[in-house]
Amino acid sequence: MELLTRSKLAGFTLVELILIMGILVLLISGAVVVVNPSEYLKKSRDNKRLSNLETLDRAINEFLLDNGRYPGTENILFSSTSPSGWIDEDLSQYTSVQPIDPSHEKGYYLMYFHNSNSYEVNAQVEYLFDEAANDGGDDPNMYELGNNLNLITP
Repeated sequence: MELLTRSKLAGFTLVELILIMGILVLLISGAVVVVNPSEYLKKSRDNKRLSNLETLDRAINEFLLDNGRYPGTENILFSSTSPSGWIDEDLSQYTSVQPIDPSHEKGYYLMYFHNSNSYEVNAQVEYLFDEAANDGGDDPNMYELGNNLNLITP
């Protein structure tokens, strides 16, 4: 009789297990709401966009120094919607691949435009709106680099 009582007291009942599981679900749900992983993903993609723009900006300036002109056809807006070779120039000497946007969603891409004496590269941001608004350009939703940030108009 004593053995039967001890084994009954040693485990959890189904109700206790369900109650513990419910509490864990509530705690995990609360943590997800507080942490908000989608905001971290947006910030991560924006950081990658800014890094890609800086890589492209460096490649454009190095190409200019070597060739005395900007890469690509003048007065044409280039967009990274086609992922390979979207600027019609060989930049392999300056960067291993032409940078593209980290998001594959519609509306997010890198852009490049130049005329005979200035250029601009930019990208739509998802999270870093303060950086985009304070980059010196004319569009608060685009992060812009170059020596004339008014070439690509909103």
